[in-house]
Amino acid sequence: MMGRMNPRRAVLMAVLAAGGCSAGYDADASCGSFSEPAAVLRDASVDQLQASNAGGRCTFRATGRDAAALQRQQRMLEAISLIACGKPAHAQPTQGTPGFELQMPSRCPLSAPTSQVVQDAARWRLDRPSMPSYPAAARADNLQGKASMSVLLNDQGHAEAVIVAGSSGHPLLDEAAVKAALGWRWKREGGTSGTPRMSLVPATATFASD
Repeated sequence: MMGRMNPRRAVLMAVLAAGGCSAGYDADASCGSFSEPAAVLRDASVDQLQASNAGGRCTFRATGRDAAALQRQQRMLEAISLIACGKPAHAQPTQGTPGFELQMPSRCPLSAPTSQVVQDAARWRLDRPSMPSYPAAARADNLQGKASMSVLLNDQGHAEAVIVAGSSGHPLLDEAAVKAALGWRWKREGGTSGTPRMSLVPATATFASD
């Protein structure tokens, strides 16, 4: 029994971000194209992900009962902050319910006039990906499934963060898939209208009996 990686060509969302302050910054639209983050950025095992403008800064609130999923979610948003804003975000636990609130840095250019999410802006392919390791406990219980992921790449093709877009049905397998994906390298396959600082690309990992 082993993990199998089943990549598909990644032609999804490229996030265009100009480093530092942006001349097009709009304090009333600080979340820009991430105003509705659930459709693109929410981990499948996170119950809720919302974005709001608070004092000219984009603030994300995530809640859920899966601690590993919340950690993946926080890492994804923190990676976006570092690349898009050039500064770390500030995160703290929510009160009364499992989750966190994460505030992007002030004057982060998520609200730039150019859409932050562009269809087909970059094409990537996996470069010699490693097979996911099949967890011993999952093997013992004969757990099987396929995890679909969204991988955040920097412009060099390094995975900065990974969330689960479609769960395998087993947290152990989801975590094994994410761990493998964080070590994968990607290569760009075509030109872009502008070099994206980061891209969100799909990938899958399948765990099945031989």
